[in-house]
Amino acid sequence: MANGHFIWTDLSTYDMQAAKADYEDIFNWSFDGNDAYDFARAGGQEAAAIFPMPDPLAKMDMPSFWMSYVHVDDLDARVEQARQHDGVIIEVKPQAFGADARIALVRDPSGAGFTLYEGPDITAAASGAGCVVARFHHLPDIKLIEAFYGDMFGWRFVKSSENPWPVYDIRHPDGATIARVEEVPVEIRGKFSYWMPCFQVRSVPETLSQVVKRGGEHFADLPDDRALVADRQGAHFLIQGSGKRQPERGQRAFDAKTSSGPGLAWKAALGLVCVWLAVLLELQIFWAVLFLVWTWPALKTGRADFIEPVERHNRPVLYWSIVGTWIGLSLWLMAFTLIGTG
Repeated sequence: MANGHFIWTDLSTYDMQAAKADYEDIFNWSFDGNDAYDFARAGGQEAAAIFPMPDPLAKMDMPSFWMSYVHVDDLDARVEQARQHDGVIIEVKPQAFGADARIALVRDPSGAGFTLYEGPDITAAASGAGCVVARFHHLPDIKLIEAFYGDMFGWRFVKSSENPWPVYDIRHPDGATIARVEEVPVEIRGKFSYWMPCFQVRSVPETLSQVVKRGGEHFADLPDDRALVADRQGAHFLIQGSGKRQPERGQRAFDAKTSSGPGLAWKAALGLVCVWLAVLLELQIFWAVLFLVWTWPALKTGRADFIEPVERHNRPVLYWSIVGTWIGLSLWLMAFTLIGTG
């Protein structure tokens, strides 16, 4: 396989028996029974693997996680190439992976981990229930990784959608689309960036029921009949069906979240009221309220919208400068109002 293609997926977990029992129910997988590195089979074909959390990562209190492997032609050269980029961490140095392969674990400039793999091709089941059918990189800003992966593998990032957030197809130099990047809001992805496998399922609602039944979590419904979930040991992954599905009761429809819909967008309405009252009545207190209205969601989500979105995760100095300015101006205007009327 050519350099720069995804080739394999496995799960690092703290409790092998619990994980195998969970995924037998969730994906109807069967296992070979190897406690060191157990292959998961979907329809008789190898689809992924599960193995115990490596000691170095366990000592870091790393939660269970799904890992994606990228095939490379020269592992040592690629690791050194990765080191040249700011923000990259070589989490696990090159080491043996079986008898005739080697791997290294790398964190890209956004913090998302992936494994470089040098060795024979690994043939994983590519379609059907329980198989990895896509991979997604969730992060706040594509600029964090664009130059890195372009240099490492020659990947190109082609925007394919703006709704409900920017989505980019990752194009390999051979023309294949091998994954997608989504600039997902912090309220969905949390404070971390990550690569996630997306597993095909026959029915998303039924699979969600199994995930929750096994002690896992259902975080959000996403576009294209996808759902973001985690198993009971905290490993996040995506599932995808083949149709369009309405969010379950109590779940947010994030594929429509960026539009306000027919209801009242009360924060925007309150902001407009404050602007008009501040100008027409020349009352500084309404500017103070407006700055507080801007501050609260920025602190809650880690994103300040000022001319353009500024994420706390990747631009902390600018983010806190904006939020600090809003808080400072609000307090100053409140004090000015109280002194002026005292």
